[in-house]
Amino acid sequence: MAKLPTALPPDPTLEAIDAQIVARANSEAPRPYLGMSAIGEDCERRLWYSFRLAVRATFPAATLRMFEDGHRCEELMAERLRTVPGLKLYTHDPSTGRQFGFSALGGHYRGNIDGAVQGLLQAPKAWHCWEHKASEKADALEKAKATHGEKAALAEWNATYYAQAIAYMHYSGMDRHYLTCDTPGGRRTVSVRTNADPAAAERLEAKAARIIQAPEPLPRLSEDAAFWKCKGCPARPQCHEGRMSVVSCRTCVHATPEMDGDGRWSCALRKQDLSWAAQQAACEGHRFIPALMPGVVVRDASEQENWIEYEAPDGFVFRNGERAEGSYGSRELAALGLGALRDPDLAAIRARYLPDAQWVGGDEQEAA
Repeated sequence: MAKLPTALPPDPTLEAIDAQIVARANSEAPRPYLGMSAIGEDCERRLWYSFRLAVRATFPAATLRMFEDGHRCEELMAERLRTVPGLKLYTHDPSTGRQFGFSALGGHYRGNIDGAVQGLLQAPKAWHCWEHKASEKADALEKAKATHGEKAALAEWNATYYAQAIAYMHYSGMDRHYLTCDTPGGRRTVSVRTNADPAAAERLEAKAARIIQAPEPLPRLSEDAAFWKCKGCPARPQCHEGRMSVVSCRTCVHATPEMDGDGRWSCALRKQDLSWAAQQAACEGHRFIPALMPGVVVRDASEQENWIEYEAPDGFVFRNGERAEGSYGSRELAALGLGALRDPDLAAIRARYLPDAQWVGGDEQEAA
């Protein structure tokens, strides 16, 4: 009998590289604002979860390498543009040395352009917002350009990139947008120019305001978890599968995004503004926004004692409050999931160790 082929063993060095790529990405803090680069996303609920830090999106190494390739292709394209005689490209504000950025809605809605360019041979006098993308779907952009015309191609190709372009033109004051798109590695480039649309930009700002000011999750894009846009959504576990949200000030019933200032959040419990570090950490007074508690309804609440009481369909009652018998802190709820609360073994452990037990890294341990 002929010897059957066997799979080659994986390269441990390459696996170690992938592990470091993932670890580095997971250590980065999320954005503290709703991005203009994402406002074209169809699902307002997904954007709300992201803005509220309710989900912690993670990506495999292959996806992170694609992001890295995009950043490097952007730098390469900037170098190539600057070789054109008479063309001016600014990727950073000369007065600050930082990217050109814009904000609205109290600093909660923000965006940064890749650059501002003047001297394109097809429109030498006009300043354009410049954005660069690296995509394996560059052919589809070229097809859209041929089928729908250059000025309509971006909207046909990618609604999120189109919304980003519209927002950037609106807040920069430039009325033209120039998008360059490379195949991975920068081997082939397609470009499109897009005109400003003030009415569309205002609709996008209204959408952003709706997301920012909503006190609880907005409607789902689809009630079917198998819908193709829901299948790969990072918020699917919380939105469709009943998983608890991440504990942060932004998932707490006491926190509010204020529309004055610069991205300011306030806490009604502590009667103070919340720093970005505090928002990510959350305090022990955190109480989940009730709409983030899956499959249960509010039965009672005490603002003075800072607890919210819930009832499940089978009559099981518990509180999100100070940790005591029948009452669970938010970190405990997030670590356990609501299904574990009925476990008699858990109840016995809690009865033995409360009130001295503390959650350390997700494990309940007896205080020293």
